[in-house]
Amino acid sequence: MLNGKNESASIASAVGDKILRFMMRLGPVPTLKPRHWRGLIAELDRISVIRLAFVAVLSAACGTGVLYLLNTESRLVQEEDYSTLTAVGFIFLLVAYRFSQRHLIFRASESIEAALHDWRQRIAGKVLSLSLRDIEEISPGRLLDGIARHYAPLSQSVVTIVAGVEAMVLLIFMFGYLLYLSTTAALLTVLVAVLCVAGYMNIAARLAETMTETAILNGRLDRLSESSIKGSKELRLNAKKRRAVLEDMVTTSDELFKNRSASAGIFAEVISSGNTASYLMAGAVVFVLPIIGSTEQDQISVIVMAVIFLIGPIGGMIGSLQQLSIARFAVRSILEFEAGVDHLLASSSNDSPEVDHSAFKRIELRKVGYTHQTALDVDKPFAIEEVSVCIERGQLLFITGGNGSGKTTALRVLTGLYPRDSGDIIIDGDVIGKNPGQNYRDLFATVFADFHVFGRAYALDDEALIKLDQWLIKLNIRSKMPADLSHGFSPDALSTGQRKRLALALALVENRPVLVLDEWAADQDPSTRNRFYEEILPELLQAGKTIIVVTHDERYFDYADIHAHMQDGRLVPAECPASEVTQ
Repeated sequence: MLNGKNESASIASAVGDKILRFMMRLGPVPTLKPRHWRGLIAELDRISVIRLAFVAVLSAACGTGVLYLLNTESRLVQEEDYSTLTAVGFIFLLVAYRFSQRHLIFRASESIEAALHDWRQRIAGKVLSLSLRDIEEISPGRLLDGIARHYAPLSQSVVTIVAGVEAMVLLIFMFGYLLYLSTTAALLTVLVAVLCVAGYMNIAARLAETMTETAILNGRLDRLSESSIKGSKELRLNAKKRRAVLEDMVTTSDELFKNRSASAGIFAEVISSGNTASYLMAGAVVFVLPIIGSTEQDQISVIVMAVIFLIGPIGGMIGSLQQLSIARFAVRSILEFEAGVDHLLASSSNDSPEVDHSAFKRIELRKVGYTHQTALDVDKPFAIEEVSVCIERGQLLFITGGNGSGKTTALRVLTGLYPRDSGDIIIDGDVIGKNPGQNYRDLFATVFADFHVFGRAYALDDEALIKLDQWLIKLNIRSKMPADLSHGFSPDALSTGQRKRLALALALVENRPVLVLDEWAADQDPSTRNRFYEEILPELLQAGKTIIVVTHDERYFDYADIHAHMQDGRLVPAECPASEVTQ
């Protein structure tokens, strides 16, 4: 049963993917270019796509049939007659039209949502596979756009677009019926429609441009709003900066207002022109057709009803045009973002064999160098140079150094978060590649200075949760946490020092052989700091942990097995005993 559901979801996703990618091939004006339809027909290798097309045709046929039966019964009433069979047929076709239209919109929308779900999963997986350096190269706003924000407007536009496509098919069928009633009336309708399309094409490119600018400005305003909230402390302390940020938000909001107003004005013109055209079609039948045609007077009312019935599908198509512009921008942005992520992944693929080093005896950094990627106009970007250090299993290493000396960068290279530019990382004689694999990174549990604590204890089983509870008690923070840790917690409700204690507890229950702590004690009260150095670190060392601590607490330096000092990107002492190296 579950496999059947998975297969159904997979098919729906494939169909939605085809629809979204086809949408991308449409220009600002969704014209019926042969290359578009050839491309779509070439991709109809899924029976579900054909079924959706069949339902669209069935819905349009039933809708046109409803109009035909209405006109038929109207004639009978004029002749003082009545047909029960026609009334029954009308009800049957109306019900069939309702259900087929509902089925089409629901299934097509479901397929597109399934595709978007797969896109989110796929792209999020790729982003989480990027190195930290690649993540830092992409702005946080662009990351959020590519993983989450672009999907919301796209999802909101789906139903309207699908309904617009269904309206287009219905319009084709109803025009066929109008052609059956009167060739002259159909030609008049085509003439009015051509004039309307020509008018729309004149403003379509402008509409697409303003919609794109609106989306960009909306993203900029979102990021400014988020930044103002995160930087509320800094803004509260600096009135000049607060005014400047507010001015930037007001300017962006003003530009957004102008673009949205322009888009609304253009779209209002499209809607009013479409509605006017619909009435113009009916007027042409009433006022022009009797002059140029030989249509009988009783036939005029039937044709007018047919033309009036065209108003609904025309309105549906017009309503979907704006949403189509939004959807095309969102799809293009998502796919471009994914292409950029793919490029980064291809250029930083893992070059290390996946070897289990969990039982290592010694880790060595030999003349390791790394340079931060910065703007081209920077004369000398920050770098660590020829960093060399050895640490035996079960030892405690203290690293000291001023702010900006390169301590955190060196730790990120050591843990495999940054790919080193030069030198070697050696474990028991084995040289680790410049882009270490997951097995290597699994050696380390960390609490960096810019640490993050998730709202749930991910990847912890029941036994680990019991140990987490024990560590929270030892770190005197259990009372701040909910009774059931498996249901999650709220890190934002804790102070910085308390969040660090929670982060340390979570790192410890991961049970990694190496623990890396970047100035963990800096935000702790004196009592907790003293317990950290005099009780917790000795307990961890006794349990066999290898510990690397960045610290400024001079009074505890004697506790370390090794003390290294970082200055201007270099580590002192910078010598390691010779060791055999296996390539």
